[in-house]
Amino acid sequence: MSPAFDAGRLAHTDVLILQQVTSFLSNDIQVTDPDGRTVVSVVTTGGGLGRMLMGNRSFDVVDGDDGRVLFRLADPATFGRDRFAILDADGLPLAHLVRQIAFLRTSVGVEVVDGTCFAVTGDLWDHDYAMTVGQQPIARVTARFGGVMNALAGRSRYEMRLDPGMPPVVRCAVLGTAIALDLIRAKDRRSNS
Repeated sequence: MSPAFDAGRLAHTDVLILQQVTSFLSNDIQVTDPDGRTVVSVVTTGGGLGRMLMGNRSFDVVDGDDGRVLFRLADPATFGRDRFAILDADGLPLAHLVRQIAFLRTSVGVEVVDGTCFAVTGDLWDHDYAMTVGQQPIARVTARFGGVMNALAGRSRYEMRLDPGMPPVVRCAVLGTAIALDLIRAKDRRSNS
């Protein structure tokens, strides 16, 4: 993976506000900076019928400046542990995420193509967690109140603070992981109801 990987506006924004704009068949997310400028948009792709029947889902993460796809998140239907692939715009791997088997908690491991491996620790369900390489935090997520109507609709809003020195490809993997965690939460809610 080239260190010159272009992550658009995401490469230069260290504080992200993520707001779900989910509907029945989509898990779209708007990602802005603290001033409300769009950094990226996460758009559900593929047909609704296929998602209902097969369970495969895919998402394009689109740059807020020029509208090009920065990366894609693939959530293939699997039996057992959740697995996600983070791919560049051409479909080449950037990272993969695997839900680990853990007693009474959700644990996630991520491996990026540049060799970076990070874990997610904390309370994933209440948007209060960190992503760490060893003991070094690279991202911190905290919940933000998004309004009564969003809360009633089950839409979350949270802030993500990124290590300013993080390479662009790792930034994409970190954001892709946060999106994947939202998808895992939604799956768990559906299976528990």
